[in-house]
Amino acid sequence: MSAALDVRIRWRKAATALAGTALFAFGLAELYVPLAGYVEGEGPDLAALPAGWLAVLTVLLVGYGLAVAGCTSYPRTAALLAGACFTAQSFTPVLPEWPVVPLVALLAAAFGCVAVGGRAAPTVAAVGYFVPLGIENAMAGDSDWVFILFVGLAVLGPGYAVRMRRAQAARLVALAAEREAAARTDERLRVARELHDIVSHGVSVMVLQAGAAQAVLDSDAGQARASLDAVQDVGREVVTELRRLLVILRGTEAAPEGLPSLRRIDPLAAGVRLAGGQVDVTVTGDLAAVPAAADVSGYRILQESLTNAARHAPGATVRVSIEVAGDALRLHVVDDGTGSARRSAGTGHGLTGIRERVELFGGTVSAGPRGEGGFEVRVELPFDAEASAAGLSPTGVTG
Repeated sequence: MSAALDVRIRWRKAATALAGTALFAFGLAELYVPLAGYVEGEGPDLAALPAGWLAVLTVLLVGYGLAVAGCTSYPRTAALLAGACFTAQSFTPVLPEWPVVPLVALLAAAFGCVAVGGRAAPTVAAVGYFVPLGIENAMAGDSDWVFILFVGLAVLGPGYAVRMRRAQAARLVALAAEREAAARTDERLRVARELHDIVSHGVSVMVLQAGAAQAVLDSDAGQARASLDAVQDVGREVVTELRRLLVILRGTEAAPEGLPSLRRIDPLAAGVRLAGGQVDVTVTGDLAAVPAAADVSGYRILQESLTNAARHAPGATVRVSIEVAGDALRLHVVDDGTGSARRSAGTGHGLTGIRERVELFGGTVSAGPRGEGGFEVRVELPFDAEASAAGLSPTGVTG
């Protein structure tokens, strides 16, 4: 878009420069070539003018040409220059009402000033148009203000319409830029949430298993070996998830097959069990009826909840309830851990990511410590019950 706009600006400057040059050439012809008068019976004989006045009029012609050539690049300056030349010509033997060039230059500069000038441009254009014409009328003894007002409105009115249209176009461009920036920000947040959910869960389980292996390395080599095998399995799973995410981000995977799903949560539960805890899962309703977007988000929410339980309450019992009820997916995760780290409601990236995902669906979320001990997460994700085949975002990284 910027390249096309740059081309249009260059063409506009070239066109106004050509118009200014053409107007100057026509003015020279008016001065130095015998032409029929535009107003019969009025005006001096241009051929009989002294050389000094011809030189002055030629200089004023240069001013008119420059005003027209710069009416879009320097609109306010052009309007003032045309008005100043028009006023100056009112004090010469050739009043600006007889040749065609002065009035054309004044009108063109006023139009350009209103159309493309800044905030004060309409005022500058009005002053640059009415004041010189008022002086010229006084010098000529003419008082045809109705004609002056009519011509002024006929020129300044369309110029103002062009100004409003340009302002509206600028607002639309700015709005499009804001929307594009917001879309990029949302995309970065979605990718950040996915990376956090994938890496945080896997690394937490790997750290726990590595610690368990180190604790029994000397006393129980078999258990240590099993823990290290678990670290390898989780590491491979994380790498697979990351590769799948990169494939989707590159746009080479159109369907959501292979994406995380609430129908495949055994690896999540296994991570808590490897940390010494217990996971009880209850599913109510048909998970196949959950749209893909809600399914992936529900999986990530459950992943974050179980990761927090494994990290902050190792050895605790975690009860997971997944309910599909018509038009909503409800998740309830509660543990009986007693660690001091669970006493606050939490403000980390994990809970923030859960809230962001729920907000995208217009759902509700509550998370915090329970009075009797442990931590509880309740989430409700509304969805259209008929949209069981709903697609993901273009990147596949759905909130």
